[in-house]
Amino acid sequence: MNEPNHLYLSRVEIRELAESLREIPELAEDLAIARTRQAKLGSRGDYRMHRRASEQPLPYNPAAARAADHLHAVLVGWVRLVCEHRSLDYAGSTTTAGLSRWLDKNVIALAMTAGVESAPREIGEAVRAATTVVCPPAVELNLDPSMIDQARTRRLNASGIATLAKELGNEFRSLTVRRVQTLRDAGKIAPVPGPWAPDWPETFVVGEVLDQHLAHPSRLRRKVTAGALSRAT
Repeated sequence: MNEPNHLYLSRVEIRELAESLREIPELAEDLAIARTRQAKLGSRGDYRMHRRASEQPLPYNPAAARAADHLHAVLVGWVRLVCEHRSLDYAGSTTTAGLSRWLDKNVIALAMTAGVESAPREIGEAVRAATTVVCPPAVELNLDPSMIDQARTRRLNASGIATLAKELGNEFRSLTVRRVQTLRDAGKIAPVPGPWAPDWPETFVVGEVLDQHLAHPSRLRRKVTAGALSRAT
């Protein structure tokens, strides 16, 4: 017997799916930065991370491009399924952020769509894969304190600082290009005064950025577990 208003997902699964969808707009921005801004790593005063002078950075990050394309394709698939099975017209933005917001707004319609049982897993996996690109898993490092002290005195642009941060351990994992820009926009850090050429990116004293990053913690991405969701209901 056909039950068009039957829910194919539990309440916990619906809430978990909604949480994943609400992470995507910000995640899509981070992926866009990682995908398109790698070419700025070679700017004046940049920390080159052992790169030879003859080497040039890639104009994009292939891993970020793959993660962004996969995340977008997953969302397109689920939007199309909902529209076809629930007789809905899609009038939202076709960007990754727009697709995720539409699915979040229509999450109950999604939950009433036959075949939706794999949506939480599929969307969750795409989100986790993209998050891993933006914030790679921490690795245990044995850092020479003198090298850290030396790095703190350097003047780097946002991309250079984000690259350096990957070498500095878990507490700096979330120090991305976007995080540097957020600290600057909030007035927590200021660029080194010029004058510089108009097309040169702003540079910052690394130590000041590291200190302000720790002094003003950002909202960390977190995986919402089924247990936590059930307690919140």
